[in-house]
Amino acid sequence: MHTKWLDNFKISVVEKNFSKMEELLESMPEIKSINDLKTAVALINEAKKLLAIEQKALKENMAKVNKSKKFFENVVNESSFSKSC
Repeated sequence: MHTKWLDNFKISVVEKNFSKMEELLESMPEIKSINDLKTAVALINEAKKLLAIEQKALKENMAKVNKSKKFFENVVNESSFSKSC
């Protein structure tokens, strides 16, 4: 059972499929083999690294969106101001 789980988790990590990783972590079977346990820990650590990278990229993109939003708000406000003059 856990070999199939490990294979599925490996695939989800390679595909960067965070929803599948979450689903698999919620249904993680009991792992009794030391080798399988080491593999699971390594995969979970890799998933954590990928998630951190994704979170950083999302944060950077949100900052860019907010900066663009402020820029366009300023353009609209300046445009409205110049029309009234």
